Amino acid sequence: MNHSGPSGAAGALTGGLLGALHGETALPPAWLAELEGRPTLLVLADDFAMEMTQGPALHGPTGSSPGWLARYPRA
Repeated sequence: MNHSGPSGAAGALTGGLLGALHGETALPPAWLAELEGRPTLLVLADDFAMEMTQGPALHGPTGSSPGWLARYPRA
C-alpha cells in the first residue's frame, strides 16, 4: 500500500478481505512456512468460524466443551 493517508490501515483491511475471499491457498507455501504463530492463528480462525456458524451447538445446556474452555477461559 502506497498512498497518502492511512496506508497501514488500508493495507490491513485489504489483506484481511482478500484473505477471507481467497484463503491461505492464494499465498506461496514458502510464505506460510515462515508465518510466526501460524498454528495458533489457524485454531483461532477455525474457532471463530465455528462460533459464528454453530455457536448455540457449541455451548449446550451442560456448558462449553473442555477444549473450548481451555482455550477461552471465562473471566
